[in-house]
Amino acid sequence: MKGNQAQQHKGRLGRFAGAVTGRVVETIDPDTVIDHVDIDRLLERVDVNELLDRVDIDALLERVDIDVLLDRVDVNRLLDRVDIDRLADRVDVNRFLARVDVDAVLENVDLEAAIRRAGVPEIVAESTGRVAGSALDLARRQIVGLDVVVDRVLNRILRRDPAQQPLGPPKLVAERLP
Repeated sequence: MKGNQAQQHKGRLGRFAGAVTGRVVETIDPDTVIDHVDIDRLLERVDVNELLDRVDIDALLERVDIDVLLDRVDVNRLLDRVDIDRLADRVDVNRFLARVDVDAVLENVDLEAAIRRAGVPEIVAESTGRVAGSALDLARRQIVGLDVVVDRVLNRILRRDPAQQPLGPPKLVAERLP
């Protein structure tokens, strides 16, 4: 009988609580009740893993606006965290270069401007001038050497004294000082 009495007691208490709850809620301001709740103590009682197990990740992701999320990403901060060496190790350079359209790249290059900027015409002109100048110097030396040989041969044949010969054309040779 004791079990039956306990059931009846709980039943009366439940009816009483139900009758009083409506009046309490109407009378007491919910903000006043919330102000008296110890949030830290309440959170200590929450099992976060159990709570996360109840979350439907797919449904949550469907509600996420990717554009808004990406707008909030600090790209510079993200790039600071990237390990460039590790990233470079993962890049297949041959595959990357196979995708490059060299003709399209070269269409955007002004070769004439690049050649002018590099100074190629000046380098070619200077080199050509040096080669031509060197060739002329070589020819002049050969001619001078031949002239000296011919002059000596003629002086012997004509029996001229080399010391009596002028040093050069009179207008080009300075007068000897005493």
